[in-house]
Amino acid sequence: MEKNVQFSVPWREATRIMKKIKTSKLRYFVRQMEGKTNIAFVFPRVSVSQYVYLYIIFGPRAADVVGNDSK
Repeated sequence: MEKNVQFSVPWREATRIMKKIKTSKLRYFVRQMEGKTNIAFVFPRVSVSQYVYLYIIFGPRAADVVGNDSK
């Protein structure tokens, strides 16, 4: 089961996160959240194992499910 998820981080952490994500070769895009000092990293079609990896990288931040399930 795959889902779209996003993690929000402050701008000051974005570079560190991007370097770690590049080594994983996961597809993602970055979206600035209007009126906020955070940016969102959005990952399309993430499997459970990929989600666990991302959760470790982003730390204890909660992820938001963005889209529907894909089977």
